[in-house]
Amino acid sequence: MALTHKLNEKRSQLKETRMERGLDRASHEKDELKHENRVLRDEVDRGQDERDRLIDLVTKMERALEKKGTKKHRGRKVAFLGLGGLAAWAFGTQSGREQVNRAKARMMNDPRFQEMQRNASGAVNDVASKGADVMNKGADVMNKGAGALDKGLESGSS
Repeated sequence: MALTHKLNEKRSQLKETRMERGLDRASHEKDELKHENRVLRDEVDRGQDERDRLIDLVTKMERALEKKGTKKHRGRKVAFLGLGGLAAWAFGTQSGREQVNRAKARMMNDPRFQEMQRNASGAVNDVASKGADVMNKGADVMNKGAGALDKGLESGSS
């Protein structure tokens, strides 16, 4: 009996020793996991800070681009309104119509304008004659093709 009692005690001690080692190992793993968790949390925080900084930069760039675009459109709007006002004055009032007619008469009497008008008329005539030549050539080709098709159909039906 004393022997069985000693065996049971030894068995109990071995179980306790294994349990203590398991607890020590679990405690050590817990500490390692806490450390890894801290490192990961710091990386996430740095990533979020970097993301926030990038978002701020993109927002600033968008605002700068919006301002540039607004200035361009504002200038276009002012120019368009100015031209509209000028056209309304020129064609809507008696003095405006008189000014337009005087400017038109000066331009028509200007030799540079008359030369430009002659050059433009000559260029239009040249283009029109070239276009007519091309159309005639196209019509000739179509007629030849139609004649060949007719001959082919006649010889095929005979």
